Amino acid sequence: MSLPELLSPAARVVASIALLCLCSGAIAAPYVPKRDDVVLARLPAGARQPQVQALRQQLADQPANLDAALRLSRAWIDAGRREGDPRFFSYAQATLSPWVQQPEAPAEALVLMATSLQSLHRFDEAQTLLTRALQADPGNAQAWLTKATLLQVRGNFAQAVAACANLIEIADPHVALACVASARSMSGALGESYRALSKLTAPDPNADDPQVRSWLLGQLGEMAVRLGDTDAAQEHFLAALAADPQDNYVKGELSDLYLRQARYDEVLSLLKDSEGNDALLLRLAIADHDSGTARGKWARMYQERLDAALRAGDMTHSREHARFLLEVRGDTAAALQMAERNWQVQREPADIRIYWNAARESGKSAREAIDHWVEENRYQDVTLQSSAHAAGTAL
Repeated sequence: MSLPELLSPAARVVASIALLCLCSGAIAAPYVPKRDDVVLARLPAGARQPQVQALRQQLADQPANLDAALRLSRAWIDAGRREGDPRFFSYAQATLSPWVQQPEAPAEALVLMATSLQSLHRFDEAQTLLTRALQADPGNAQAWLTKATLLQVRGNFAQAVAACANLIEIADPHVALACVASARSMSGALGESYRALSKLTAPDPNADDPQVRSWLLGQLGEMAVRLGDTDAAQEHFLAALAADPQDNYVKGELSDLYLRQARYDEVLSLLKDSEGNDALLLRLAIADHDSGTARGKWARMYQERLDAALRAGDMTHSREHARFLLEVRGDTAAALQMAERNWQVQREPADIRIYWNAARESGKSAREAIDHWVEENRYQDVTLQSSAHAAGTAL
């Protein structure tokens, strides 16, 4: 689930797994370079941007400057989402920590800290901070939107709608309705939500805010996919990318649409410069595998990142790992195990699909839990009703 940043023009929520260089076997002696000019590590590109450098210097000179801390934290979060590098979220947390630790912490600092934690799937901690933020500032629109998103991601749809309702008087009406519509679409009101949001987004809402517009159109596209209107979904996703070409959430959704239609060359074209983002690298690996080209480059790259994450005990991106295991490696048992682990954390459409498909490949007993959940929540998604997916077939 992506959401617009109401406080600053930040990009979508896309986090990737930290790549750790781990050595096997016995513990080696620490490496000591022989020369002072040996480079041990490089800062990510986003950390070297002039704007970021200026904010870092300003905060170093004025450590009590809350505005500088907030602006630097937003810059870190923006870079983390844009580049798919989780280190930036840690930088944001370090920047905000002195403020968040205060008994009466500023609401803005709490919301930004919650946002950075959410990007790393540390949902319980993020929820606690949002509660503090709303106690300090009940009219904080970004806090309500982030809370609603967290609740929806975790499958608490009724609570998410209630949180969204608080936005009606304090936020852009398009954002408020999109929040409500997105949550209601997950629990029996898909068609109604899609029609309502379609009327509100015509012809060109938020033309001065491309990221909000991209988010709204992305929500419409995702709903159209679940309704089975692939032409409308593609139109929404392309319009979203026209508004914000760097929206990685929309790139992933459009790639999945192309994968379902076996339009592999279009996936490769869309994502040709996206290997650094784990979620998009996964789509490249699936497109390469399903197209039968057998190049395997992207699968090897993703496998290396998966192996590093597993060695580190990092389960942040279990959804993507489960898809890779099912669709590229054809390891149904491992995919189901990973999908079930992911199911305990988040329940977005992509989470539902991978759990559904892994369970269907594993037999009747494995399907019972997800089948019951879909029925109980009146969840609608035509992609779940297609014929059973063989391992290696796109969701």
